[in-house]
Amino acid sequence: MIIDSHCHLDFNVFNTDRKQVIERANQLGVNKIIIPGVMRKTWGDIKLYCETYSGLYPCYGLHPYFIEQHKEADLEQLRYWTQTNHPIAIGECGLDFYLKDLNRDKQIFYFEQQLDIALEFKLPVVIHARKSTEAVIDAIKKRPGLYGMIHSYSGSYEQAIKLIDLNFYLSFGGPITYDKSTRLRKMAQSLPLDSLLVETDSPDQPMANAPSLRNEPAFILEAIKSIADLHSTTEQEVANITTENAKKLFQLL
Repeated sequence: MIIDSHCHLDFNVFNTDRKQVIERANQLGVNKIIIPGVMRKTWGDIKLYCETYSGLYPCYGLHPYFIEQHKEADLEQLRYWTQTNHPIAIGECGLDFYLKDLNRDKQIFYFEQQLDIALEFKLPVVIHARKSTEAVIDAIKKRPGLYGMIHSYSGSYEQAIKLIDLNFYLSFGGPITYDKSTRLRKMAQSLPLDSLLVETDSPDQPMANAPSLRNEPAFILEAIKSIADLHSTTEQEVANITTENAKKLFQLL
C-alpha cells in the first residue's frame, strides 16, 4: 500500500479521466489518496468524489492563494462541514509569504481560525507554508495539542526538527526528485523516515522524470525512489514507513 498524502484530484483538469487516474494509481499500489480542500465551493465536489471512489479521503479548508475570495462566513461553514461530514483533516490552509500580493493579515486570520477548528474537533491540520515556516511554527506553538502535516516541505533543517517535535509530519513530492534541489534533498536525507510523508500535489509539482506532464498519484513512485536513494534503503521500506505514518496521522485503517 502507498498513500498519496496530498492530491488535488477534485481539480477540473481531472474531469475527463478521473476514474482512469485512480485506476492507474491503484494498479501501482497507490490505493489511498488524501484530497485537501482549498475553497468553500470545492468542498461539495470533494465530498462527492470521496463517496464515489474507494480510497479517497476528504479534507476541507481555505487555502491562502484564494484569500481575497474567502468570506468570514466560510469559517462557520467549515465548522459545520467538519461536524456533519467528518473529514479526516482540516486543510489545506496555511501562509504564503512568497506571493507578495497576498494580504498577510488576512492570511494569518484565516489560518489561525482554521487551526482553532482543527483543535476543536481534534483533527490533524494540512498546512501550506511557503517562505513562512517560522510564522507557521509560532502559530502552532500557541496551540498545544495541535498536530498535522506540512505539505511539500521547503523550510530549513532546523525548522523541520522544531516541527517534528511539535507532532508534525513533513511531506515531500516532486521537488525532491530533481537533482538540482540540492538543499532540499540534503535536508530530507538527514530527517528520520518516521517523520516523513510522500505526496504528488497533483496536478502540480511534476516529477523530474515527467516534467512536462500533468502530475497524478501514480507518479508518486518517483518521489519514493528519490527518498530511498537518499536514505540508502529500498523503495519498499520507504513506502511501508510513509504509509504507516500517513495511517497514523489520518487515523486510517
